[in-house]
Amino acid sequence: MQFKEILFRIILSVYTPQLMNSFQKTITLGFRLLRIGATNPRRLSHVLGTAFSATNDVIAKSHDLLSMPCKDLNDILPDTGELLELRMIVFPAARASLSIQEFAVLLLLLKRVNAKKIFEFGTFKGISISQLTLNLPLESEIYTLDLPENATSTSFAIVDPDEAAFAAEQGKGTLVPAALRPRIRFLQQDSAMFDETPFIGRMDFVFVDGAHSYDYVKSDSEKGWRMLRSGGIIAWHDYRPQDPDVVRFLLECPFKPACIAGTTVAFATKP
Repeated sequence: MQFKEILFRIILSVYTPQLMNSFQKTITLGFRLLRIGATNPRRLSHVLGTAFSATNDVIAKSHDLLSMPCKDLNDILPDTGELLELRMIVFPAARASLSIQEFAVLLLLLKRVNAKKIFEFGTFKGISISQLTLNLPLESEIYTLDLPENATSTSFAIVDPDEAAFAAEQGKGTLVPAALRPRIRFLQQDSAMFDETPFIGRMDFVFVDGAHSYDYVKSDSEKGWRMLRSGGIIAWHDYRPQDPDVVRFLLECPFKPACIAGTTVAFATKP
């Protein structure tokens, strides 16, 4: 009997099945790394880089990405009915934008609730609201909210320098095509000060992609949830290790969100 097999049997007799499986994989990975190092050392960086990246998803219990239920893109496709047509504008590469796959997810969620009334927290350059508007009926109510151009402070602290730069950047909504602009209501206000009362229970779809500090994510999400009708959907962007406050709120909140595999989008349906 080989040494590796003896070692595995000792571990199997001591640890629980889940821990045993993890330990066995760790030992196997170690042997594979030794083999790659001996036969194809240039590929070690690829393997180690992938493993290192995966640790970001689970390194802290407070924002363990695997704690949230995850759905496949096919899970949000309708089971029956007419063919769905998704329309999309291709913009030049832009910071803080969604990927094409993430836009497809948002549009499928939009179609899922037959949305005609939507609200977005976080206009930025206007790419997301443009994609959503393009897929809504002409008679729809469409709102997007962001800070005024001349805002010098925010109600809640934004500590992250990149987040602060996004908040202060001028040109909110400037990438929205001229043909779509008349259909959209652009609201300029600190979302923490925004009064959602006139919208309560009226929105079919809410998209939260404003400031990513915990207080703002919590405030925007709770307001968005109150604004949703029963059966409406709220979606979030940036469920990822780089935005731990977004992850922490979604794991703590009572909305029972699910993420979409291969994206940083999460969503929840209001009962």
